[in-house]
Amino acid sequence: ACAPLWSQACGTSVFSTGVCAWVDGDLRPVEIIAPTAQRCSTYMDIVIVLDGSNSIYPWYEVQNFLSNVLSKFFIGPGQIQVGVLQYGEHAVHEWTLGRYQTAEEVVEAAKNISRQEGRETRTAFAIHQA
Repeated sequence: ACAPLWSQACGTSVFSTGVCAWVDGDLRPVEIIAPTAQRCSTYMDIVIVLDGSNSIYPWYEVQNFLSNVLSKFFIGPGQIQVGVLQYGEHAVHEWTLGRYQTAEEVVEAAKNISRQEGRETRTAFAIHQA
């Protein structure tokens, strides 16, 4: 038999922890099992490497795609952190990990990224910088 003691929110999931007990035929506890505390497993760092060269068009679709993807993450202290590096001829950190604390802040920042442009697309260089 198990009984939850409390629930813990982990992103969009809720985990309940509690105590389980082995009981005999008369429903008397024989052995108590206390599960260990669970840690949210949604923590990760994500750095998006964004091609801002002239080969990407139209730019508003990139902004919309980025905003849509970022809105799905549970962003917060001790949870997911997101950074964006845009590249073309140069690699520029639009923002670093931990700069924004909520998904709403990250989505708003993504809407305001302007395209770098340029004649070169230095993908390997940008990945190395990220």
